[in-house]
Amino acid sequence: MSLDSVMQHLERFGWAVFASRDLEPEKLMGNLGIVIMENDVSIDRQSRSLVRSNKALPPHTDHHLVEHILWYCHRQDDEGGESILVDGVKIFLKQNDHDKTILKSISLMEHCVFEGDLTHHPMVVEDENGLSLYYSFWMAEGLSKIQKKVFDKFTKSVMETKPIKFKLEQDNCLIIDNRRIFHGRTALSENSDRFLKRYWISSSIHNKLDR
Repeated sequence: MSLDSVMQHLERFGWAVFASRDLEPEKLMGNLGIVIMENDVSIDRQSRSLVRSNKALPPHTDHHLVEHILWYCHRQDDEGGESILVDGVKIFLKQNDHDKTILKSISLMEHCVFEGDLTHHPMVVEDENGLSLYYSFWMAEGLSKIQKKVFDKFTKSVMETKPIKFKLEQDNCLIIDNRRIFHGRTALSENSDRFLKRYWISSSIHNKLDR
């Protein structure tokens, strides 16, 4: 796929897959913005991070400052580790007006990663750039009774939506709109050798906190 075709698919569907031999990932990322963080995605039994475990990951978004996420598959397993994608904005738009209003009142917990980060961020933001979502069901704490009821209903809709599911092949890349597409994966094998690079992309610079 060419840069134009990948950008068109990303704009229309919120995601795209391409081979690194056809399009250099750096060229696409440079067209989208700035890489604000790069991580290895592989099993690390010493890490407390869910993404570094072999467990399945349910659909979610990453940090709210991340506009796009790119994964470069360097090594893939024979079994497990399928990518799953769900259009969260499409699910939100199907909710009734009452539930949309309640969802807009919810702020979810978020890890402090960059300078100026707060501990919570709105689940739904509507501004001049359109509609964007921040969503992780395990970050929902301190909600009121009505907020929890509507949030659980939304989560049920996410889990019941048939996802796009595929296994990313070696030397292929997946790019998603992090504010629209919820992403996850199926479980990995206990001795998984799967290795991906993950790139967080933003249109502006964000400085990572020193830890």
